[in-house]
Amino acid sequence: MINSGETNEPEHSYKLAIIAGEQSINCIPAGQEFNSEDVFKSFFTEEALSEIKNVKINERLLLKFEGDQPNKVIIKDILLSSDGKYLYPEKLSPETLLTNKDENFSFVFGTNLTSGLSSQFEPTKRNYRGFKVNAAWESRDEVYIFVIKEK
Repeated sequence: MINSGETNEPEHSYKLAIIAGEQSINCIPAGQEFNSEDVFKSFFTEEALSEIKNVKINERLLLKFEGDQPNKVIIKDILLSSDGKYLYPEKLSPETLLTNKDENFSFVFGTNLTSGLSSQFEPTKRNYRGFKVNAAWESRDEVYIFVIKEK
C-alpha cells in the first residue's frame, strides 16, 4: 500500500475513491508537496510500483467523494517518466473535462495532447500518467493524486 507519509491533515479530511471499471485506483492526499514536481514519487517505490493499474484509453473513471460533494473539481493530467518525474512542466498539462451525475464526478480517460510533444512518450509502450485532483468545498480545498498506466 502506498504511504503518503506523515501529513498534518485534519481528521475531517474528505476521502476520495477512484474507480476504473472493476479496478480501484490508489489515490492519496497530496499533502504539503502538491506543488512539487516530486509529488508522484511515492507511487514509484519498489513496493508501490506494482500497484499502479493499467487503464485503457476511452475508459470512464469515477471519482467518489466520501461525505459532502465538492462544489468544484479540476483535474490536471500530467505525463510522467518511469520514476515519477514530470516530463513537462505542469502548466503544459491539460485540465480534464468532468461530468457530475448523481453526485459522482467522472471523466473519460483520453489521450493526453501533450504526448504529441514528447520524444520520451511512445504510443506502443505503457506510459505513466499522473493526475492531480483539486476539489473545493465552501470551507476548504483538498488536493489528491493518483497514477495510472496507459494501456
